[in-house]
Amino acid sequence: MTDTQTHSAADSFVFWTPPAATTLSIYEDEHYTLPEIPLPLRTADVPENVADKPSERSIGEAVYDYLCLHPEAQMAPQYADILRHAYPFLISDIGSRLLLLDLRPHDLKALQDKTALLKILLYLDSDNFGLLHKLGVAYFNLAIHPQTSADISEQLQSARHWFEKARRCSADDANNLNYIGQVCYLTGNYHQARLYWQSALVRMTTQDNQEQLRQRLDLLIQGCVPHEPLQQQLDRLAQARRLLYSGDSEQAHRIVESLVDQGDLLHELPSGELCYFIGICREKANDLAGAYEALMMAISLDDKHEKAHAALKRVAPVT
Repeated sequence: MTDTQTHSAADSFVFWTPPAATTLSIYEDEHYTLPEIPLPLRTADVPENVADKPSERSIGEAVYDYLCLHPEAQMAPQYADILRHAYPFLISDIGSRLLLLDLRPHDLKALQDKTALLKILLYLDSDNFGLLHKLGVAYFNLAIHPQTSADISEQLQSARHWFEKARRCSADDANNLNYIGQVCYLTGNYHQARLYWQSALVRMTTQDNQEQLRQRLDLLIQGCVPHEPLQQQLDRLAQARRLLYSGDSEQAHRIVESLVDQGDLLHELPSGELCYFIGICREKANDLAGAYEALMMAISLDDKHEKAHAALKRVAPVT
């Protein structure tokens, strides 16, 4: 084995550059020649004899695992191409995983995993409207997820980027236009949001969706918008989450109560998780009555929120 170097102890990968003309078996009488680029290997799969070639299974699994962890790595397009030619069953596995992740639309980890898998597929089909749109939706949902502690602006910029790439493939898709309008709305670009929503509205074919968007558009035209852009409020919510988990529950509570007083997040983006977080911040501040109120609201929005049910038992009034 040649040119082996450690990448990251946390990832447990090393890089191996295959010698010239190193091939993989595809079918009984067909082979694929590996490119002479550094390929990731799991440290546990590195042969004891450095002159030996790693097993074909270990090469494919390591490339796949590495791509899932680092979908924007410099060599990611080449790695995806290796999977396409030599390990098509792993590409099929991505499709299966995406279907399972779709069953967990409110799971933060599922959304994060989905972005990586979609990026891998896009290396193989860069003009696929469906993939581009789904990646935009995933980033949009990450931005508005009440559990996120990430940079909301960055998430929304990524969402807009992928929606715009999708629009270049299908300019008249109403759902995609609607989402671009939603990104504009969240960032406070209300004029752009109005234009995109008007464009989406005339292209919609489902009456329920038309009516829902028409109502939002009417409110926007009337000037009924948040006190400050929702992006900024989501940023403050993410800051409160970081503060709470770093031990500064007092400051987290102050931020949360200021957001509750504004009322925009609870009105525009209500969720069981948001109300649960409000309840936890109030519990930490010893506002048990307020915590009870927020947790009851969380359960009314999501009756299966197990953490909210557990927290409610701690703060419920003694009768």
